[in-house]
Amino acid sequence: MTSFYDIINAKLELTGDAGHLTQNIEELGWDGLVNLKRKLSDELKDLTDKVINIDRNQMQAINNRIREKKNLVDTLSEKAKKIRSQIDDCNSKLLITSQKVAQAKDFLSMMESRIPAERQEDLLRAIEVDQKLIEEKQFKGERGKGEILSRIKEATMKLEAIKAIQTIKSQQSELHKEATAINDLLKILERERESIRQEIVQANNSIDMAYESKRQLASERALYLERYDHTVAKFDAINSRLDAMASMRKKQMHEYGPGLPQDALFKVKEMARKKLESGSKLSFDELKLLYNDSD
Repeated sequence: MTSFYDIINAKLELTGDAGHLTQNIEELGWDGLVNLKRKLSDELKDLTDKVINIDRNQMQAINNRIREKKNLVDTLSEKAKKIRSQIDDCNSKLLITSQKVAQAKDFLSMMESRIPAERQEDLLRAIEVDQKLIEEKQFKGERGKGEILSRIKEATMKLEAIKAIQTIKSQQSELHKEATAINDLLKILERERESIRQEIVQANNSIDMAYESKRQLASERALYLERYDHTVAKFDAINSRLDAMASMRKKQMHEYGPGLPQDALFKVKEMARKKLESGSKLSFDELKLLYNDSD
């Protein structure tokens, strides 16, 4: 009569060495499961380190960069606002200056017909001569005196006209210089404003890129967590299988002694379970082992 001990040995011959490492934990022996468990433990640590690195380092660095760039945009925007105010002020001053230049031009155009033919030096000399004649009373009667006074008055008016024209021309020259200075300042301000605008565009682009990196990191983190959950599930399955093997080893030692190879009884039970699931016929001993009946 064939003993249950013989059945176990026959099953072991059919299955061969089950200690090699495979991804299917049902095909692994005790040592293979322990090795796989060790690898899964290392993988869990690696995944944990990666998630922690994302949370504490990479994500924090991106958040700091976003905050830094946003502060830069705020600073640049405030600076651009001040420059805009300066530009408006310069444009107002330029408008007033342009109006004064136009007024001076109109005045000079009006005075063109009144510009004396005499030179200023000649007029001054003529006035000086006539005033001396009055002082020395070198004239004939009131009529002669009146003629001299009339010449002094006319020369004085011509001299005042020349001085007025000179003053307006001097003012006009200063106004042109002022307008040129304002225009030069406007060019500087416009270049500065354009430079700031470019900086703001670059900063906003950096913010957009940072948010994209943040989204990618979040996706990467989610994948790590998904792998972590799958690895934990496999880790738990290995622990459950090791617990079952340990229990079966204890039963094997109790019932059959140390003569059988380790996990032999567990292998036979596994084969019996698979036969049952496939609909194959089981022996009484296999049924007894499968349902853990020791009677």
